[in-house]
Amino acid sequence: MAMAITVGQFLCAHHIDFSVAHHRHTDTSFSSAVSAHVPAANVTKAVLLKTVANEYLLAVVPANRRVMVDKVNMLTGKVYTLVAEHELSQIFQDCEPGAVPSLGQAYSIPMLVDDALIDKDEWFMEAGDHENLIHLDKKQFMKIIRGCQHRNISSYAMP
Repeated sequence: MAMAITVGQFLCAHHIDFSVAHHRHTDTSFSSAVSAHVPAANVTKAVLLKTVANEYLLAVVPANRRVMVDKVNMLTGKVYTLVAEHELSQIFQDCEPGAVPSLGQAYSIPMLVDDALIDKDEWFMEAGDHENLIHLDKKQFMKIIRGCQHRNISSYAMP
């Protein structure tokens, strides 16, 4: 599979300049970073959260960190939980299971971006499959996250 159709259409419609970095098949954003030989801190990981009222939020953090759901809840004043894998496939229908792109807007889902991503010069994100990363420079990434809130919502994963 290549880039998800929804992702490609969003990038083209918003005039986002990007390139694609191909890598061996991987199961996680962190593994994709290792396989593509890029810093995991520059690879975005999208984690879908939802409330009991089915309000979704895409938390976007570096691949080498984890979302602090309790912090997201405190910041938003809502109670979010992780979305189950089977539900991800229903929402991101044109993506391979688990290859969630960090483009909530393309799927009409609000995003909350971790502050740890803001100061990078380049970013990589899942393309909707497990073999390609979308590569963006700072200007293009800022175009994508314009209008999105950003806060400190991640911590380093414990070994």
